[in-house]
Amino acid sequence: MRNLLLMLFIAISLISCASIASMQSREAFDLSLEKYNQLVRWSEFDRAAFFSAASINEEFRERAKAARNVRITDYQVINVNYDEKAQEASAVVTLSYYVLTSGIVNKVTDNQKWVYIDEGGVKSWRLKSLLPEFR
Repeated sequence: MRNLLLMLFIAISLISCASIASMQSREAFDLSLEKYNQLVRWSEFDRAAFFSAASINEEFRERAKAARNVRITDYQVINVNYDEKAQEASAVVTLSYYVLTSGIVNKVTDNQKWVYIDEGGVKSWRLKSLLPEFR
């Protein structure tokens, strides 16, 4: 009986630890999503590039450079899908913006793809999609 109680306690502890780890992962994603979109909101595209995965970082920075005369007036997170098992997430974000030379407010939908990866021994949420094109 004592062994059964001990095994039950260990099982509950492991389940609790797994739940805490997944909560931490989700909280880390929510913070990354919020911080990234705030940087984009304030047209700090170079700083937002730090959220891009190494595989797309150069192309992301090129797109950020092309958007240097774009000003975001607002953003709205429309939908978020979080896949705990695959450690992936996606977000649909609507950005309202204008180009300095025109002053006309436009909207673009940013379909963000995120993945929780280990880069250089550090696990973090990284963007696998590029900054949208502002036309």
